[in-house]
Amino acid sequence: MSITVVSSAAQLDSLTSDASRVSIIDFHAVWCGPCKAIAPVYQRLASQFPAVQFLKVDVDQVPAVAQRFSVSAMPTFVVLKGSNKVDEMKGANPAGLMQLVKKHAPTSASASSSGPQAPQEKGLEGFTSLNSQVDQSQVHCLNESAEHTLKGLLRGGGDKWLESDADEQLLLQIPLQQAIKLRALRFTTLPSHLAHAPKTVRLFVNAPSTDFDTSAEPAQEVVLDEEQAKGNKSVELRFVRFQSVTHLSVFVVDNQGGEDVSRIDKLELVGLEVAGTRMSDLQKPEEE
Repeated sequence: MSITVVSSAAQLDSLTSDASRVSIIDFHAVWCGPCKAIAPVYQRLASQFPAVQFLKVDVDQVPAVAQRFSVSAMPTFVVLKGSNKVDEMKGANPAGLMQLVKKHAPTSASASSSGPQAPQEKGLEGFTSLNSQVDQSQVHCLNESAEHTLKGLLRGGGDKWLESDADEQLLLQIPLQQAIKLRALRFTTLPSHLAHAPKTVRLFVNAPSTDFDTSAEPAQEVVLDEEQAKGNKSVELRFVRFQSVTHLSVFVVDNQGGEDVSRIDKLELVGLEVAGTRMSDLQKPEEE
């Protein structure tokens, strides 16, 4: 999962409006050597614990947020449940940070240190986050806003989200570096923008030429409920239809509130790698 850079107190309030969600804030400064040293550890933990929201606050850029939590040393890691502070740790201690995250991460979302793990919902045991397999250089999205793109969403590292432009529809084209077995998708839209969250979504497998006018039958069409739209519950797929995915097309047909603009704040692919398979070894699927 990506790390969200907090640029204002109002943004933090929006990000932590869900009272049940665990968030961890890394308070840092650009001039702080220990902050830079532990940054890769924090990034790895964000991938290993996708059910936890990982945030970063530059104390010089957003002093109001630092003052709110009485931050006096860098780095300081503050744990929130909703908007309430429940724990903190000062200093660049990798082992201590790992223990802090494990202590507060939802039990079902805990991960081993061997790699990123998907939230262990019923039916998703043993599956992992596969966002690292996305070919970032080739992703694109039809009808995306010039300011809020799919590439920005998947790269993360800041206040990034995907937003539609001319109307509510989006068509995400997501190529993979190698074949994967896709078990579920996790869409997340902030609760404050829930009306703009995807509702009806059609999924196409290995059909990179898919466009808005396609008459092809999707591998699956899903209708997200409110919990799935907020990212509290994954969208489980018909696994047999997603066994060797090298390209995923995600067609957002409409949104939860019938709004003119659709928005996605995070998107996670959950499944398994197809061991030993590289894109160069795959035969291009024939057009039907």
